Amino acid sequence: MINITARGFELKQGTKDGIDKELKRIEKMLPESASFDVTLSKRKDGYKCDITVVNVGSFIRGEAEADRIEPVVDMAVDDLKRKIRKLKTYLVDKKRKGAIDEIADAFIPADSEITMDDFESFDASSIEIKRKKTIAPHMMTDDEAIVQMEMLGHSFFVYLGVDGETKIIYQRGKGYGLLICE
Repeated sequence: MINITARGFELKQGTKDGIDKELKRIEKMLPESASFDVTLSKRKDGYKCDITVVNVGSFIRGEAEADRIEPVVDMAVDDLKRKIRKLKTYLVDKKRKGAIDEIADAFIPADSEITMDDFESFDASSIEIKRKKTIAPHMMTDDEAIVQMEMLGHSFFVYLGVDGETKIIYQRGKGYGLLICE
């Protein structure tokens, strides 16, 4: 299923047909239960395209920005294809190896000490929350959470560990960090 949304402008049928045609090619690479959410937004300097593939609680997102609508869709589709290939390669390697190496070396000690004096000059009244989002974390392993974070292109990911604890995996240097909520 393909859902297309245009924000800030009217989308022509020819463009919708072109998006459908491009995504039909990618559909062959995914399970039948996968669906696409395409959002095209008009910006001051052009267009932005987000394509999110949803498949039983997992997400893969392709994004792009360009000055015209045709190239932005092509670029987002190319980004999505690259991430799908990366995911498939990861899954094949995982299956071939039988397991994934530990993430122990991801916990690199910080180079500098942070003291409370660093926070005294901080003005909290100048902070404005731009967006609020409600999520329903899914149960998964740490490795699955890393894959989800990479596929979404985010720097962190919130999930439920297989032990039922709420966890946050995040990028840290060339590795990953893990926060476990009490």
